[in-house]
Amino acid sequence: MAYKLNNVAVLVVDSNHNHMQLIKEVLRPLGVNRIAECTNAKDAITYLETNVVDIIFTEWHMDGEMDGLGFVEWVRKNPASKNVFVPIVMVTAQSEEWKVMKARDVGVTEFLVKPFSAKTMARRITVVIEYPRQFVRTDDFFGPDRRRHKISNYTGEERRKDMLEKGDQQMDEDAVQSLLNEL
Repeated sequence: MAYKLNNVAVLVVDSNHNHMQLIKEVLRPLGVNRIAECTNAKDAITYLETNVVDIIFTEWHMDGEMDGLGFVEWVRKNPASKNVFVPIVMVTAQSEEWKVMKARDVGVTEFLVKPFSAKTMARRITVVIEYPRQFVRTDDFFGPDRRRHKISNYTGEERRKDMLEKGDQQMDEDAVQSLLNEL
């Protein structure tokens, strides 16, 4: 990774002080100097009401009334959120397939399973920089496109293509940038 990350603003949300320190210790050698930390979702929401960040790392399980999934939903769907398009990396030991799918379905961009290496975290950061995912809005979802790969031999209905041709709900990169400029 040959990026200069010294101007990247990162928010780390984790109730476990040791886990938060570990994430920060991995981020600093990668060049990340602007790291805000919150120990629960409520404090993170308060922070995000007045600050814009470039990447969020959040734990699934946190102390307080809201867990990481609720926090991600707030970031993606609440009108007070100024960070609806921010890449969110769920950092957790919860690696069961249904939990990964649940995190994806609330709007998580990437998933990082504990324990992780600095190389793995650097890979996640590289992915959000080099391969930003298009955002999708439906009746019950707003977040990064949940499909990672195009299947060349897919023969089913192309619902998203039809939506795009009709000018409905799907957001291309220009629409995303336009919305970002309005914030």
